[in-house]
Amino acid sequence: MDSGGKFLTFTSIIILAVILQGVLVIAEQRETPEKAAVEFARAYFWLDTSMADRLCKQLGPNETDNAVAGYLQRVDQEARSMGYAFDYMKQDLYQVETRVSLKEADKAQVRLTATRKRAINPVFGALGEAFALTTPHRVEVSLHLIREEGRWKVCGRPFALTES
Repeated sequence: MDSGGKFLTFTSIIILAVILQGVLVIAEQRETPEKAAVEFARAYFWLDTSMADRLCKQLGPNETDNAVAGYLQRVDQEARSMGYAFDYMKQDLYQVETRVSLKEADKAQVRLTATRKRAINPVFGALGEAFALTTPHRVEVSLHLIREEGRWKVCGRPFALTES
């Protein structure tokens, strides 16, 4: 009889954990300005073309892709001028913090602070920190976001994306 009670308790805990996990997964998928800002910043510093997915159409329908391509080309030229490959310029963000300072129905301003470090690949970031091969740089920026087509997107002049 005692083993039946333990089994019931154990089963109840497992069922409760599965239900809680489901609720947390659903909550994580919710679209928020903070999530959009972090996704854009990570893609920007990782030099990933997916950053165009988080840019608003303020620049024009085709100009978001052109802005991203132009930025990646400038980074590639900078890397080559230093004698490195394009991947050397990749950086990863650590200790990311966001704070919404203004939020309306379709507009938001997110303050993003993080530490960025050179990370040719994820392993290099960890090893570089352990052996002091990388120098951390502080990132502090306010990003303006708007809701377009049900998704939060970054507008304005984020980082150096649109600089020539």
